[in-house]
Amino acid sequence: MSANNNTKAAPIPSEEILSRKWDECLSNVIVKSGIGLSVGIVASALVFKKRSWPISVSTGLGLGYALSQCERNFNPTLVPVAKYQDKK
Repeated sequence: MSANNNTKAAPIPSEEILSRKWDECLSNVIVKSGIGLSVGIVASALVFKKRSWPISVSTGLGLGYALSQCERNFNPTLVPVAKYQDKK
């Protein structure tokens, strides 16, 4: 009694793919802006005599980096091609 086992994987629905991309995007935004906020607080306390601009700048940099990764994730054609690729 041998069963016919088809090992083909079921296709992933487009809603699931989109949901995974949004989940990754939101987690990147939370983590990277949180890291930027932490770095800004430490820099403000230790280096810049408790001024507020390092907190804003570093949080904005973290948020911008996360959003650029989200944009690349949703539209992979925007990823720049390296100028110097190995030619074989």
